[in-house]
Amino acid sequence: MLFAYAIRSLQRRWQKQLWLMLIYTIVVGFYASVIFFTSALQHETAQVLHHAPELWVQKIAGGRLVPSPTHWGDSLKKWRGVKQVIPRIWGYYFDSPTGAVCTLMGSDSLTAGLSMLKTTPDFGKRPLKDVEILVGTGLLELRGLQLGETITLYAPNNALENFRIVGAFESESDLLTKDLLILSPTSARKMLALPAHEVTDFAVSVHNTLEVNNIGKKIDTQLPQVRVVTRAQLSATYQALFSWRGGILVYGSLMAFFAFMVLAWERASGLSEQERKELAILKAVGWQINEVLLVKLYEGLLISLTATLLGVLVAYIHVFVFDGTILRPFLVGWSVVYPNFKLMPVVYVGDWLNILALSTVPYLAATLIPAWRGAITDPAEIMK
Repeated sequence: MLFAYAIRSLQRRWQKQLWLMLIYTIVVGFYASVIFFTSALQHETAQVLHHAPELWVQKIAGGRLVPSPTHWGDSLKKWRGVKQVIPRIWGYYFDSPTGAVCTLMGSDSLTAGLSMLKTTPDFGKRPLKDVEILVGTGLLELRGLQLGETITLYAPNNALENFRIVGAFESESDLLTKDLLILSPTSARKMLALPAHEVTDFAVSVHNTLEVNNIGKKIDTQLPQVRVVTRAQLSATYQALFSWRGGILVYGSLMAFFAFMVLAWERASGLSEQERKELAILKAVGWQINEVLLVKLYEGLLISLTATLLGVLVAYIHVFVFDGTILRPFLVGWSVVYPNFKLMPVVYVGDWLNILALSTVPYLAATLIPAWRGAITDPAEIMK
């Protein structure tokens, strides 16, 4: 009976409630979009780093990464617990014709990346020749190039180097490969001005993952000017980065939400004459204060839960169907070579509870407190 009366009460003021729910839905939808996008991005990053080596060993000078001598690799292999040491040749390449900054790597073993490649017919999944290159889709699009064509890059000495494009990564791997260039080790050294006796850093795999921190501390202690980065530390850095960016938008959406709550409070506390008379009549015909409050509770729950569900639905469609078009530049970053990637629908229970608590509890408080004040007022005083 009370629930049915609450529904009829909302229907009598349907225009006002419709506008309220529209604003309510937009505010909840924006907040939920930030939560969904941040959680999905953190999950995607964790999945990407899951297959990465356990340790990276880098030489630091003046607080900056500098090339490491190749003989360090032989020394690292002798450490107890170390399974594999992979010298890495990589750096950044500024493409002056397009203004894009790409990641350039040298590799003669491409087995791990071939599943993501489109290749020319004559490539044959073999080691790269010095005149061949694998290119991410970003630079191909900016340069207007296709497989089999030649791309010209500027070497550090301003000489022009021509490479034939024998492979391009699939668009599904854009999060990792949109701005990636892979050359043979010899060509990569030339493009990065890296001597033959130096590498950028070392990727280290260990037999027992429980010993990662111990091995890392030993390496850090015994090798001079070394920075050891663990996979867990790298993952935590990315998680913190996305949380920080998401936190800025969350605080912005919270401010919008609290502004909406203030408006809802003012609307509820400033009960119209018709609403005050309705409360007085209900008290006069024998309704108890708890019954009046229960009706207002039902009204608040109907509005808040409906708006919350609609807002969550809008957020889900925005993030996981339209790839978070509005939020993507703020949470992922800006770049000339911008990665396009599909986020997997990942929503944690804590996210749902967070959204539900923030969207319903304040609104119910903004509805029930003014209703309680009106319910305890003498009906005769109201009718005057």
